[in-house]
Amino acid sequence: MDVLKKAVLLLSLFLPVPVFAQDDVPVEIIVEGKQPGPPMWRVKNGDNTLYIFAWLSPIPDNIFWESQRVEQVIAEAQEYIMMPEADVSVSPLVMLNPLNIVRGMSLGKRITRNEDKAELSEVLPPDLYTRFTALKDIYFPRNKKIEKMRPLIAGAQMERIIQKEAGLVPASDVEKRIRRLTKRNRDITVTEVKYEQRLEGGFKDLANRAETMMDSFPWELELSCFERQLTKAEEDLDEMLYRANTWAQGYIQEFKFIPLPGDADDDCTQLIATSSEKDMYEDITTTLENQWLTAAENALAANAVTFAVLDFSELLLEDGLVARLKTRGYEVVEP
Repeated sequence: MDVLKKAVLLLSLFLPVPVFAQDDVPVEIIVEGKQPGPPMWRVKNGDNTLYIFAWLSPIPDNIFWESQRVEQVIAEAQEYIMMPEADVSVSPLVMLNPLNIVRGMSLGKRITRNEDKAELSEVLPPDLYTRFTALKDIYFPRNKKIEKMRPLIAGAQMERIIQKEAGLVPASDVEKRIRRLTKRNRDITVTEVKYEQRLEGGFKDLANRAETMMDSFPWELELSCFERQLTKAEEDLDEMLYRANTWAQGYIQEFKFIPLPGDADDDCTQLIATSSEKDMYEDITTTLENQWLTAAENALAANAVTFAVLDFSELLLEDGLVARLKTRGYEVVEP
């Protein structure tokens, strides 16, 4: 899960985070044309093999990758383990009440802004604000609404805008292609790894919970998260495009020395993990990890070939899911 998702995940459970107008600034896309194909890890248990497709998102809009290797694995696979996902919802009665829609918009504005409606120039340390305005002048000079957001939300919005301007988009086309390929194999078993929970209470209860969560974020951690997002926007954009190119060609070396979402130094993750919703965050994380590990071990015991999809960070983290399989005695082969 990337920084934006981690920073806004629990907030989005209670209300839609507003999306603001974006300015168009052309940025060169360096990744185009057909490529050999993304890397796949192999986890082996004797003659049985679990192939893990390295999921990368966002990726350049015009990227194409050769899917022959993936097609062959899926065609031979007895099982497909889907990428972990969380589905947390509220009662449809809450969501469909027209009055609550208006209340939700008002709540969204209130909890995504700084105290006393202060602007970023008033709450950010001067050095961070100078760096922020330098990026704003380049990518979204006419966006005045972002100045009214608290750093957590402003950083997430900034990241989204800049990635879009650079031609980086969610990897939805990759997901669609994998889905089409799995449908061709009529004998494949599809295993979901999914956390599902219905949040109880009416709008007032959920609104209070959202406000409590936003108030619980440690200010120093929020600033550290914002600085991490600034650094990523300043230094990592070209690298993201380059890494997407190497991902499409099947290489992984360029990913091994970058800060990974979810590692111990990720202040954006720590922001959620220390909030009033830390129990839910930990429950989501633990449940999905346990589900995936159980599904992987069952597949390695039963299937000659299994295909799975995991986020790139899980494949590289020292305590990630693949690393845990290795500690349990399975052979892990990097691409």
